[in-house]
Amino acid sequence: MIEVCDLHKRHGNFDVLRGVNLTVKRGEVAAIIGPSGSGKSTFLRCLNGLESFHQGQVSIQELTFGAETPLPIRARILRQVCQRVGMVFQSFNLFPHRSVLQNVTEGPIFVLGLARDLAEERARKLLDQVGLADKIHAMPRQLSGGQQQRVAIARALAMQPAAMLFDEPTSALDPRMTGEVLAVMTDLARNGLTMIVVTHAMRFARQASQTIHVFGEGRIIESGTPEQIFEAPRLEATRLLLNEAQAA
Repeated sequence: MIEVCDLHKRHGNFDVLRGVNLTVKRGEVAAIIGPSGSGKSTFLRCLNGLESFHQGQVSIQELTFGAETPLPIRARILRQVCQRVGMVFQSFNLFPHRSVLQNVTEGPIFVLGLARDLAEERARKLLDQVGLADKIHAMPRQLSGGQQQRVAIARALAMQPAAMLFDEPTSALDPRMTGEVLAVMTDLARNGLTMIVVTHAMRFARQASQTIHVFGEGRIIESGTPEQIFEAPRLEATRLLLNEAQAA
């Protein structure tokens, strides 16, 4: 489903990503963990074109683009990528002047060209799936942070993506709201949605993912199953990261 080869990204003289290689199979949930500043979020944003990169190649299904891909061709490919890959951010990024229902239907209507009645039918089903069927006419300001993030997930799913990217979706939430969002994400994982999740929620990474990739200084320093990473990490850096997460 997703293959990343030798991805490099620089900010000035600072190497943010230093040759990242990663493969995610169809239906796989891949968790990315690591200390702050290790390049996790930048990596995720490179996958759907929110950030450019200086070397390497990304393939999502049959769509491939690289650092050397001419700009007009890359722009065309990235438009297709954005229709196939949904993304949920740390901040909710909902339209504040649109209702919950309108937030979820705008993409399918104006990007995919779906008829309004079909878009609203899809949105209602998704909002029911994330536990917000009774909030369709609410405005974002009337919702809790956890509810807003669940609307953001429904909005991304409304585009019927082949895969979803999550960039620390619970980092701005309190423990109760974090639980609400992680429950929705766990259900998506059980239903076989391909997902890459940058997270500090170690319990979710352990229980819901098939593969965990540990970032350190712009590289993947260790990858493995949840059992291998949590029970028998090979590197001291991984052990320190898990110990710090447990103590937090």
